[in-house]
Amino acid sequence: MFKKILIIDNDVLFNRKIQEKLQNSLHFSVTAIEDLDTNIEALFDYELYIIRLDDKTDDIIKELTDKDKFVILITQHDNKDIREKILSYHVSDYVVTNSSASVGFVYKIVQRLESNTRKTILTVDDSKLVLTQMAILLSSQNIHYVQCSDGAEAWEYLQNTNSKKIDLVITDYEMPNMNGYELVKNIRTTFSFEELPVLVVSGSEDTYMISRFLKVGANDYITKPFINEEFMGRITNALLIVEMFDKIKSMAMTDHLTGIHNRVYFYEAGIKILENANRAKQESAIAMIDIDNFKSVNDTYGHEAGDRALIHVANTIKKALRRSDVLVRFGGEEFVILLPNCPHKQAMKVMQKVCDYVAKSPCNIGDNTEITVTISIGVTSKIVAVDQMLETADKYMYEAKQSGKNRVVSQD
Repeated sequence: MFKKILIIDNDVLFNRKIQEKLQNSLHFSVTAIEDLDTNIEALFDYELYIIRLDDKTDDIIKELTDKDKFVILITQHDNKDIREKILSYHVSDYVVTNSSASVGFVYKIVQRLESNTRKTILTVDDSKLVLTQMAILLSSQNIHYVQCSDGAEAWEYLQNTNSKKIDLVITDYEMPNMNGYELVKNIRTTFSFEELPVLVVSGSEDTYMISRFLKVGANDYITKPFINEEFMGRITNALLIVEMFDKIKSMAMTDHLTGIHNRVYFYEAGIKILENANRAKQESAIAMIDIDNFKSVNDTYGHEAGDRALIHVANTIKKALRRSDVLVRFGGEEFVILLPNCPHKQAMKVMQKVCDYVAKSPCNIGDNTEITVTISIGVTSKIVAVDQMLETADKYMYEAKQSGKNRVVSQD
């Protein structure tokens, strides 16, 4: 995260607008100065710089980029000579400030650079020179990268569950051991088009080859030697696709009321977690939870109070769980907990802790009114099909209700 940003700009009105936008929207610490009549050494204490390009700032821009600082240039002029001069600095980006949208453009670049620190790109090429060139460009955009010298090495990396998560693959075509075409084919056997974009970078302009790559699953294609701006533009667009896909997927898998995972997530991801635990021969458990007398809460205090009770129970349960446990709102007042790598005795201890936490935590339903909420829990550790485990846990949960509520029941 950029903790300190410095703006060097003699256009007072413009730098004030940028400063206010960054401080109010991103909550960064932003300092603005109009000229360089200050201690030069103090200027190197910042992490990101927004600088007006002119003769006075030329030296400081060179020094900052030599020190690998992130620099965004702003200029009133837009011509070929200015563009070539800007590109010679190897800055992160630049904005032409000749429209009312310029402040928004600067803001978007800062936002992107901040977001990029959470991105990792896998670059695949047998040319060390090309890998170095891409590394310089990616570093200027605050993007992490992993380098591989051929498709086989890259595919092995992507298959390794301990490897760092990759957000984008950039691959050459002609490489030893496995070429880019075969790599893209392999990637699409495991990763979807939206989940892991692939950008092909090749010296060939053969339209047949380009169409083959696109048909086999590449998201985009760019020819070498590439223009740096176009290269980074393609990368930015690909990463935006991933962000939008992740956001939509997260929304689809999150319960809008409680903020925890929902039923869709359980069947999408929870089942995979359980299957992985089974393959590793780890004991696991599933618990079904129901809020006791929930209908009477709605009838007595209203549905808003019922919603508060659901949120309270979800938050209280989370406090009692391990980090590896998966909590979902299954529907209505029902919750399901998946406990991977958890022997039966430990699962029972965790669920008893959950039950006690909820019973002992006063639930504020509004207007300074507190009520006591309890839950009934059914637990099964007998590993069978997930639907069968849910059915079994549901049966024990019903037994818990029948035998007095506010308790945990299992096969043992």
